[in-house]
Amino acid sequence: MKYYVPNMELVGTLKFIKELDKTPLNDDRVDFDFSRMRKFDPLPMLIMGSAMKRYRKRYPNVPFYIEGTDTTGKGYAGTMGFFKYISKSLDIGKMPGEANGSNNYIPITPIVIDELQKEEIQRGNYMVLGDVVEKESGRLARIVDRGNGELHKLLTYLIREIIRNTPEHAETDTVWVCGQYWPSYELAEIAIADEGIGIYNSIIRNTAHREYITSNVLALKWALKAGISEAFRPSAKQRNNDEWANSGFGMYMVSEICRHLNGSFCMISYGNYLLIDNHGVSEGETSYAGTAIRMRVPSKRISNAQEIISRIASQGENEAKTIRNAFKHASTPSKGLMDELNIS
Repeated sequence: MKYYVPNMELVGTLKFIKELDKTPLNDDRVDFDFSRMRKFDPLPMLIMGSAMKRYRKRYPNVPFYIEGTDTTGKGYAGTMGFFKYISKSLDIGKMPGEANGSNNYIPITPIVIDELQKEEIQRGNYMVLGDVVEKESGRLARIVDRGNGELHKLLTYLIREIIRNTPEHAETDTVWVCGQYWPSYELAEIAIADEGIGIYNSIIRNTAHREYITSNVLALKWALKAGISEAFRPSAKQRNNDEWANSGFGMYMVSEICRHLNGSFCMISYGNYLLIDNHGVSEGETSYAGTAIRMRVPSKRISNAQEIISRIASQGENEAKTIRNAFKHASTPSKGLMDELNIS
């Protein structure tokens, strides 16, 4: 069976991985042919690679082959670590995280959150996990911030808000990050993906949400509302003594900031996706075992990152007051970078 892999742009990739998941294998070999592909965007690379890995695991006794990787543009995908992200045994390009990146791209990079904290402790830096994640987010943001201080702050905030959700909600401590900056469009894209339990399975662990979040796509929609979190408990007060306590504002803040800047935001989790861009909000079906986020931010619209964050946080707190079973106040981190807020 041969699959011609499409250009790795968002809509085509979402369709392809859905078909890949639903198509039974009735052959004694599989060929993934990349000869027709010329485009490699960050999020499509993450979800395409993950889907291919999952497909291979479904048929462990069937040989898989990669073709068409010597044509135009495949060197870039190899440098980004895409092919070895599918399988370490492929003799194409670099390993994920091996390339140093440049001021235009973050290669596919695994982030193991527990290991980050252990590395800091070994250096003598006894940092809480949230501070460790913020530091790593700043390192990643610096690769593609083009020396723009306000873009750096905003990208650090956006990356941190997504990554810090993973240990608590996804039941995995590993995330994959990939990024790109397009100078001609003055546009930065950051993609973050995990292979955890997904948004629906996380949020319905809370019985307060289970009665009205009855499907996967509804879970995605509710996850973008201010104050909605698996951590919410109707009978308990919001914790103010833990500065990194979850307040359910992370996804809301990230999606609204992207919308505010006329960028775009995409959330994918298991069978569905939501896309927010200049055309409004669209949804559709796909197949991804985990949760993946894409954030696109036009850098030319950013003059004061903290002002943007503060404005969206205040807006979210007003909206949260109208929502049952929601935290009413954004946590301190959701209101900005901890260093910027002078939190000791």
